[in-house]
Amino acid sequence: MYLCEVVSDYWKSHRAVDSVDVIDGKFMFELENVQPELYFLGDSPNHGGYFFLDGKRIKVQPEKVTEEEILWKVEGSSLDQKYRAFMEQWDEATFKQITDSLDTLFFQARDAGNREEMARIKEESIYYYDEGRARSAALVKEVLEKNKENSFGMYLYYYKQFQHKDFPMLEEIIAEKAYIESFGAAAKNTRYLPWVMEKLGKYEGCAIGHEAPEIVGKDTLGNELKLSDLRGSFVLVDFWNSYCHWCREETPALKRALEHFAGKNFKILGVSSDRVKKLWMDAIHEDGSYWDHLMLEKGDDVMDRYCIKGIPHIILVGPDGKILAKELRGQDLIDVPDQFVK
Repeated sequence: MYLCEVVSDYWKSHRAVDSVDVIDGKFMFELENVQPELYFLGDSPNHGGYFFLDGKRIKVQPEKVTEEEILWKVEGSSLDQKYRAFMEQWDEATFKQITDSLDTLFFQARDAGNREEMARIKEESIYYYDEGRARSAALVKEVLEKNKENSFGMYLYYYKQFQHKDFPMLEEIIAEKAYIESFGAAAKNTRYLPWVMEKLGKYEGCAIGHEAPEIVGKDTLGNELKLSDLRGSFVLVDFWNSYCHWCREETPALKRALEHFAGKNFKILGVSSDRVKKLWMDAIHEDGSYWDHLMLEKGDDVMDRYCIKGIPHIILVGPDGKILAKELRGQDLIDVPDQFVK
């Protein structure tokens, strides 16, 4: 059996920390300095189930085993009881049973090439996903307020609240740090807190008013191009790639912005995470996005340094290299720079 730390419960990413043999249907882990947090236990690092340790001796036994997972029955962990009660409420709040069924029907329609049925199912799903997000956010807030003194509360904060937030302003980061101080000592004594503080540090490094982190890549001719090479101009920095439909949907708005600010101290820099140069170049020519472009080197962490969760992600950088605005789309690509470009 494998005992694993949970790197991400959303992505089901686990890191094995110990393993033991199963003898006569039984196994035992003897652990020291165990952090009270969520763990994954399974017959492999990828097949098993979650449970919450609270630092005390517990007893586990499989309650249900399927090809996808193992559901564990846990005795002796009060935090696990809180975790399981919350997950039941979470599934109800997010309409999990309904959305799982709709997802299955959608994929069946897709496999059958039935676009009309796909559109119908997608339309029907919108309510459940939108309402589910609102209901789950309210649930997290309610349960979190009752558990700020324990490690389950910090788990809840990190995975179900913090990771869904953005902090474009320094004031928001300061306020978040003040909120974290309201947690109890047991909640802070988990590995979740260092993850939070590390991420907030990255948000500080790309907050509005802060100097934009350097971006380096190769332009369409294969020459090195850096964001700092455009210092002295207002620059819309467009993080995109060729296979991102919504990224390329922004191209007409970017063209209008370039035309609107023609003759002024204004540029656009496309920053692509493409791995295949031909696909990148083809997209530029197909869309007619004839402005400065660079393609990031494989392994470049610039998306992480800019705390980008998804693309398109468009920001405005001033002539002094400082970030003026973030998360720009559509008409904002003209209206927001209009406040600065004279």
